[in-house]
Amino acid sequence: MSLIIYPDTNYNSWLDDIGADEYFEDRLNADPWDAALNKEAALITAFNSLAELDLTIDPTETDQLTALKQAQCEQALHELKNDLDSTGISSLSLGGLLSVKIPESNVPPSRFSERALAILRPYLSGRSIKRTR
Repeated sequence: MSLIIYPDTNYNSWLDDIGADEYFEDRLNADPWDAALNKEAALITAFNSLAELDLTIDPTETDQLTALKQAQCEQALHELKNDLDSTGISSLSLGGLLSVKIPESNVPPSRFSERALAILRPYLSGRSIKRTR
Protein backbone atom coordinates (compact mmCIF):
# COMPACT_ATOMS: atom_id res chain seq x y z
CA MET A 1 0.00 0.00 0.00
CA SER A 2 1.35 3.42 -0.82
CA LEU A 3 0.94 6.63 1.11
CA ILE A 4 -2.20 8.64 0.56
CA ILE A 5 -1.61 12.03 2.15
CA TYR A 6 -4.28 14.12 3.90
CA PRO A 7 -6.48 15.82 2.55
CA ASP A 8 -6.85 13.25 -0.25
CA THR A 9 -9.78 10.86 0.09
CA ASN A 10 -9.07 7.65 2.04
CA TYR A 11 -5.80 9.08 3.32
CA ASN A 12 -3.52 6.89 5.43
CA SER A 13 -0.98 9.51 6.49
CA TRP A 14 -0.83 13.13 7.54
CA LEU A 15 2.55 13.63 5.85
CA ASP A 16 4.88 12.03 3.33
CA ASP A 17 8.32 10.58 3.95
CA ILE A 18 9.98 13.80 2.77
CA GLY A 19 8.10 15.77 5.43
CA ALA A 20 9.08 13.15 8.00
CA ASP A 21 12.73 13.37 6.88
CA GLU A 22 12.56 17.14 7.49
CA TYR A 23 11.10 16.55 10.95
CA PHE A 24 13.86 14.11 11.87
CA GLU A 25 16.69 16.36 10.60
CA ASP A 26 16.69 18.20 13.93
CA ARG A 27 15.69 15.22 16.12
CA LEU A 28 18.24 13.42 18.29
CA ASN A 29 18.31 9.61 18.23
CA ALA A 30 16.48 9.34 14.93
CA ASP A 31 18.88 6.72 13.56
CA PRO A 32 16.17 4.03 13.21
CA TRP A 33 14.25 6.41 10.94
CA ASP A 34 17.32 7.23 8.86
CA ALA A 35 18.11 3.51 8.47
CA ALA A 36 14.52 2.43 7.73
CA LEU A 37 14.10 0.59 4.43
CA ASN A 38 10.38 1.27 4.14
CA LYS A 39 9.58 4.67 5.61
CA GLU A 40 6.14 4.71 3.99
CA ALA A 41 5.17 1.51 5.82
CA ALA A 42 6.42 3.01 9.10
CA LEU A 43 4.28 6.11 8.53
CA ILE A 44 1.19 4.08 7.64
CA THR A 45 1.68 1.84 10.68
CA ALA A 46 2.08 4.90 12.90
CA PHE A 47 -1.03 6.50 11.37
CA ASN A 48 -3.04 3.35 12.04
CA SER A 49 -1.78 3.17 15.62
CA LEU A 50 -2.71 6.79 16.32
CA ALA A 51 -6.11 6.28 14.68
CA GLU A 52 -6.90 3.94 17.61
CA LEU A 53 -6.80 6.91 19.98
CA ASP A 54 -9.95 8.81 20.88
CA LEU A 55 -8.90 12.17 19.45
CA THR A 56 -10.96 15.32 19.16
CA ILE A 57 -8.87 17.07 16.57
CA ASP A 58 -9.56 19.02 13.40
CA PRO A 59 -6.83 18.52 10.79
CA THR A 60 -8.13 21.54 8.84
CA GLU A 61 -6.66 23.68 11.63
CA THR A 62 -2.98 24.29 10.87
CA ASP A 63 -1.70 23.89 14.44
CA GLN A 64 -3.69 20.70 14.94
CA LEU A 65 -2.47 19.23 11.64
CA THR A 66 1.08 20.07 12.71
CA ALA A 67 0.50 18.18 15.98
CA LEU A 68 -0.79 15.17 14.04
CA LYS A 69 2.25 15.19 11.77
CA GLN A 70 4.70 15.46 14.67
CA ALA A 71 2.90 12.72 16.61
CA GLN A 72 2.89 10.47 13.54
CA CYS A 73 6.65 10.94 13.17
CA GLU A 74 7.24 10.13 16.83
CA GLN A 75 4.99 7.07 16.64
CA ALA A 76 6.75 5.89 13.46
CA LEU A 77 10.11 6.17 15.24
CA HIS A 78 8.68 4.31 18.24
CA GLU A 79 7.37 1.55 15.95
CA LEU A 80 10.77 1.25 14.25
CA LYS A 81 12.66 1.05 17.56
CA ASN A 82 10.40 -1.56 19.16
CA ASP A 83 8.68 -4.79 18.22
CA LEU A 84 5.21 -3.69 19.31
CA ASP A 85 3.38 -6.61 17.76
CA SER A 86 5.07 -9.23 19.92
CA THR A 87 2.97 -10.72 22.68
CA GLY A 88 4.86 -9.86 25.82
CA ILE A 89 3.92 -10.83 29.34
CA SER A 90 5.07 -9.41 32.67
CA SER A 91 4.08 -12.35 34.88
CA LEU A 92 2.88 -15.94 34.66
CA SER A 93 1.04 -18.07 37.19
CA LEU A 94 0.11 -21.75 36.92
CA GLY A 95 -2.78 -22.26 39.34
CA GLY A 96 -0.79 -21.16 42.38
CA LEU A 97 1.81 -23.90 41.89
CA LEU A 98 4.29 -21.68 40.11
CA SER A 99 4.45 -17.94 39.73
CA VAL A 100 7.10 -16.11 37.72
CA LYS A 101 7.49 -12.35 37.41
CA ILE A 102 9.53 -11.05 34.52
CA PRO A 103 11.85 -8.14 35.41
CA GLU A 104 10.68 -4.70 34.26
CA SER A 105 13.62 -4.47 31.86
CA ASN A 106 12.11 -7.37 29.88
CA VAL A 107 8.56 -5.98 29.76
CA PRO A 108 7.73 -4.78 26.26
CA PRO A 109 7.41 -1.04 25.62
CA SER A 110 4.10 0.80 25.59
CA ARG A 111 2.03 0.58 22.39
CA PHE A 112 2.24 4.34 21.97
CA SER A 113 5.17 6.70 21.90
CA GLU A 114 5.27 8.85 25.03
CA ARG A 115 6.31 11.82 22.90
CA ALA A 116 3.42 11.26 20.49
CA LEU A 117 0.98 11.09 23.38
CA ALA A 118 2.44 14.25 24.89
CA ILE A 119 1.96 16.07 21.58
CA LEU A 120 -1.63 14.83 21.29
CA ARG A 121 -2.57 15.16 24.98
CA PRO A 122 -4.63 18.37 24.45
CA TYR A 123 -6.72 16.52 21.86
CA LEU A 124 -7.29 13.22 23.69
CA SER A 125 -10.92 12.67 24.68
CA GLY A 126 -10.16 10.01 27.29
CA ARG A 127 -8.67 11.03 30.62
CA SER A 128 -5.62 8.77 30.37
CA ILE A 129 -4.09 5.86 28.56
CA LYS A 130 -3.18 2.90 30.72
CA ARG A 131 -0.40 0.55 29.75
CA THR A 132 -1.71 -3.01 29.70
CA ARG A 133 0.11 -6.02 28.37
